[in-house]
Amino acid sequence: MLREILDRRGERLMEWLHLVPLALAALLTVFAVIAQPDASLLQGFWEIQISETGLITDPMATGGVGAALLNAAVVLFLSTILLRRMDLPFTGAAFACLFLMAGFSLLGKNLLNIAPILAGGWLHALYKRESLVKYVYLTLYGTCLSPMVSFLLVRVRPGLRWVSMALCGLVIGFLLPAIARFTTRIHQGYNLYNVGFAAGILGLGIASVLKGFGVEFAAGSGWSEGGHGLLCAMVTLVLLGLLCIGMVMGCRSWGAYKHILHHSGRAVADFVLLDGPGATLVNMALVGAIGLGYLLALYPWGVRLNGPLVCCVFAMTGFGAFGKHPRNVLPVMAGAVLAALLMIQVPITAPGVLLATLLCTCLAPIAGQFGWGWGMAAGFIHMTIVQNTSILHGGMNLYNNGFAAGLVCILLVPIIKSMTPEPLED
Repeated sequence: MLREILDRRGERLMEWLHLVPLALAALLTVFAVIAQPDASLLQGFWEIQISETGLITDPMATGGVGAALLNAAVVLFLSTILLRRMDLPFTGAAFACLFLMAGFSLLGKNLLNIAPILAGGWLHALYKRESLVKYVYLTLYGTCLSPMVSFLLVRVRPGLRWVSMALCGLVIGFLLPAIARFTTRIHQGYNLYNVGFAAGILGLGIASVLKGFGVEFAAGSGWSEGGHGLLCAMVTLVLLGLLCIGMVMGCRSWGAYKHILHHSGRAVADFVLLDGPGATLVNMALVGAIGLGYLLALYPWGVRLNGPLVCCVFAMTGFGAFGKHPRNVLPVMAGAVLAALLMIQVPITAPGVLLATLLCTCLAPIAGQFGWGWGMAAGFIHMTIVQNTSILHGGMNLYNNGFAAGLVCILLVPIIKSMTPEPLED
């Protein structure tokens, strides 16, 4: 009888989980209005839709802090509604995907440049005569190549720009699911940003073709400097909200949480299914707090929160439901920081280095399965490789760290396995 009551309570909790991303979308909207309480909010929102994006650009510098937050809120809201219409359960996979959609809407995604890619994913499902449910996550992740759509919208002459951007997005959305399914076998689940790896390969191919026809890709730049205090308050509220909801859902003690730390994080590690929603939400808050804490520790050296950095914190937070936890992210971050300190070319506070330090945590499963030493090695190698990968796809892959992480896995995992006995799986 008690088991049946607990099972019913767990089912009710799962049914309410979709409200978490909706609440986040509402919070983003509130802070958007606070940041820009006038007509410039909508004007900036439109500027973000029609502007060129890529690595490393900040929509807060394009349309304002409020406009960027509004863009993230709308993208998150529509993505959440899409998953609800698909009748998909809100597990760790959903949280990871939705937090990435919200986060990277503060770095390069917008309604206009993701729409053709989503349509391409739908065409892929139609061609395979299968439901879009099977491909919806891959399609949403595939919007990481949306800067290529914006690039064509801005660079192609007016008569052809809308057709070219639509065709490009359709091709990306159509091809990426097949590539992403293949790349999982290459890194064997040790790269949590698998679609970033697949998108890097596809982006390399598309960018190479365009370069062959004389197209030049300019490196993105420009970070906003305003809004640090407001963004700190917003991110803190998000993390505290996740912590409180997790505690309400039953994770009120160390014993209720600690089991998550024993998972390697190797995909597929859905913490909602493995450990329940309460422990998962608490873990999301803790993982996000690690990212936020690192950035705040660099405040005396001039680091201020902006769109891309909030994006990184959201990415870490989301994957706190799908593979990341404090024990497996800290060694990888430590290795990346060590590499950054030893590198002569760029300071530790450089934009690319900051992003890599937080997003290299996609390699957390290496630390979780093979130990902190190999985790540090993965972070160290990642920091050196990621400095040279964006040029391959012209900065058009927003998940550039996922692309670099795939290369790290190809290089490091065979070496680890040749030198280390295979650990037991979760």
